Amino acid sequence: MAHKRLKLTALSPIHIGSGEVYEPTNFVIDANLLYEFRDEDFFMALTPIEKQKFMKIIEDNASDSFVRIHKFVKEHKEVAKSVAHIKVVVSDGLQKEYNKAVGKIRQFEGKQGNYSRVFNKFEIQRVQRKQIKTKDGYANIGYIAGSSLKGAISTAYQEYIYKQKGEKILKEKFQSVGREINKNIFKEFKVSDSITTKIGTTIGFALNKERFEYDFNNPQNNLKLSTYIEVINTNSEFIVDINYGSLDIKEILESCNAHYMPLFKSLLSNETDGKEEFVNEYLTNDFYDTYRHFQLKENQYLIRVGKHSGARAVTIEGMRKIKSLISSKPYRTEIREDETTTWLFGDNPSSNSGLLPFGWVLCEIEKT
Repeated sequence: MAHKRLKLTALSPIHIGSGEVYEPTNFVIDANLLYEFRDEDFFMALTPIEKQKFMKIIEDNASDSFVRIHKFVKEHKEVAKSVAHIKVVVSDGLQKEYNKAVGKIRQFEGKQGNYSRVFNKFEIQRVQRKQIKTKDGYANIGYIAGSSLKGAISTAYQEYIYKQKGEKILKEKFQSVGREINKNIFKEFKVSDSITTKIGTTIGFALNKERFEYDFNNPQNNLKLSTYIEVINTNSEFIVDINYGSLDIKEILESCNAHYMPLFKSLLSNETDGKEEFVNEYLTNDFYDTYRHFQLKENQYLIRVGKHSGARAVTIEGMRKIKSLISSKPYRTEIREDETTTWLFGDNPSSNSGLLPFGWVLCEIEKT
């Protein structure tokens, strides 16, 4: 079977989601490190008196039980750290958020003027991990799933087919319904899960920012939403194997550059399709200076993977129908060919600069 090996380098933070989260009852954060532990390991490491106190919190089953559990865990963080099976670097901003929020009873004034205790949710989206054997035992490390890579490459190649031969041929070549899935030409395109050669992960903030508007007078107004998120670090490296059967691998990989390179350049541009673009206002100086004149070398290909890649990255130019919110009250949307906001990774929930885009990966064909 026709085969290529690719070296992947993360140009920016990547989040390949697992659908799982770090639960605040199963971690502590101390000195900019998150320590995740198993319930049973934590409980068994407690003294007999501490076990009684912990069990009483659970058995009381009070409305603020979760808050009390968090408080107990924080007060016994050294025990939690001693039994941790995963450690992840966290940003300064997240450490401050954790110190301020977890294990605290927050109050709010209800309609009748009464104050109620509320549980402060502090879940963190985690990356996909797999267990590998090391010289010291086993480790759970981040990786890039082959399905994510295949999906990113498939989108680019479908756009190429659409532009070259039209929608009818695209549908014929990429049938994906019922029995017709056997006609999908990408069925013979196989991508392995990555082999990790250099890896680090960090937990920080996913920040949603406007693309076409920027409030210079009140920068805090530029933030739309923020969430806690773990990412694979910039400069992490991976190896993947691609089996492509009878398909034209050069054509497929070049379609990636045709699809993704204009999107990458728009991050660094002051204008996209005649509209003023402000994403570059948020980026780190280092990222902007490194990539504003970025040129790919021979046998280098650009793709974007994972969560927060943006609607344009996962859709076909000329066929895009992206729903965009105009107003929440009253609720109104419009169909566009581009997204109006972008997600960026930052150290603090209020960051308005020094941010990085999600998901950019440089692929290079390894010499055989």
